Amino acid sequence: MIYLVYRMKLTARSRADIAGFWRWAKAREEWFYKDLPMVKSVRWYQSVIGDVYTLENWAAFDDVEGFGAYRRRLSELRSDAAWERKRVTQDRYWEFLDTRLFTDTPLTGRPAVSASARRGPASGGSRGRPRRR
Repeated sequence: MIYLVYRMKLTARSRADIAGFWRWAKAREEWFYKDLPMVKSVRWYQSVIGDVYTLENWAAFDDVEGFGAYRRRLSELRSDAAWERKRVTQDRYWEFLDTRLFTDTPLTGRPAVSASARRGPASGGSRGRPRRR
């Protein structure tokens, strides 16, 4: 997999109305990616320590050819004046800080485990402590 990562800082307008920002972001994501089938998944991350109003957008592609197809299609879409007018409204909501490109490594990593799965099945209020014998 290839991952295109955009890092953005929310504008003062977005910080003043976080709920409104997330509504806009959800609608924008649906609109933006609808004509980009080569994007296999999109993940969003928000910084919670340090630059707390910073987002990362990770768009996944099967391979470098998929990323190339994305760049070509984006160029085509940007030549449509109405599409481009809508796209640039994002400047009201965030400022792009940087862009990076990542790929998977041979290391498999460790799957995410939810907090409830880590605790295991309910055991009569033991809170995960071993039973007395």
